[in-house]
Amino acid sequence: MKKILFCVATIALLASVCSCTEKEMEGKYAPKEKIQAVYQEQTSYYDGEVLYQEPKFKSEEWEWRKGLLDHIVYFEQNVYESPDGSEVSELEVLYTQLFTYDEDSRLVKSEVLGFVNLVAKYEYDGKYLKTVTVMENGDLLVSYQFNHVDKKIVSFDLTLGDDFADMDEKEMQQFQRVSPLRFVLNAEPAAKVAAATQVCAKRAAKAGSKGNTVLHFDMSWDGDNVARIAANYMGAVWQYDFVYDGKNSPFNNLFEVVNMVDNVPVPYMALSKSNVTKATVTETWDGESETETEEFIYTYNSKDYPTSKTTDESWERNRFVQTFYYEYE
Repeated sequence: MKKILFCVATIALLASVCSCTEKEMEGKYAPKEKIQAVYQEQTSYYDGEVLYQEPKFKSEEWEWRKGLLDHIVYFEQNVYESPDGSEVSELEVLYTQLFTYDEDSRLVKSEVLGFVNLVAKYEYDGKYLKTVTVMENGDLLVSYQFNHVDKKIVSFDLTLGDDFADMDEKEMQQFQRVSPLRFVLNAEPAAKVAAATQVCAKRAAKAGSKGNTVLHFDMSWDGDNVARIAANYMGAVWQYDFVYDGKNSPFNNLFEVVNMVDNVPVPYMALSKSNVTKATVTETWDGESETETEEFIYTYNSKDYPTSKTTDESWERNRFVQTFYYEYE
């Protein structure tokens, strides 16, 4: 049931939040504080004892040109034991994301350079995003169609390509690292999205649906931040509620290339003006409901932008703490 729990709720967040003034356009990412590097560390505990501790390492480098995000390089930390018995760690480049813009400095294409050929294309209707299409090796992976009211996205349809449900586990795992969603949700719920979305696609196929699977999402707002996302799919209802900190998000109006949410390449748009401090997911299936809540702790600089984000989760005899650190230009 937990796979279904995050089937649409987490994915909905990826394309949910947007607010545009007369001088702003969707797809134009120009933060006052520009991220230069991201570091991360995590520790797992069992019965209060450290089970595993990953040393802090640089996981991303952001390169800017003429005020626009040009590319992001993603790293992986490899830790091994040297011949003298000491622990050695080294960084390995995993992928590079490239960004292409139009004459209005809006993102029109983004791609991943690495083990797979992924390209996302963005189309606009005036100032507002109309569609996003993600192709894998020339075939449709996912696409979005957006609807606006009073300058805000109020609903969208997510279409899953024919091959989406058939991605094997090994291929899915390769996608995992390129995931800006970790800035919005903790790794644990984000890690459920891939398998959960495949469940949706397979459920539709089993039910005899013809053509691509299409999921519909509706949203409500609280000022410049999305307050709720709701979806209904084949008898199941999902609702995602958000609480914010009132500070500045460094990702406001960022349209990512493809968000590898635990392996699933989908467009990423972190467009709320503030940072999520609490996210509650409620699923109702056959009259029964289940709720899960994520909470996030931030530290900030003098301009009210986050310098770190921490999640601290406990279940039974386990505990998992993960922190991301942000350095700005």
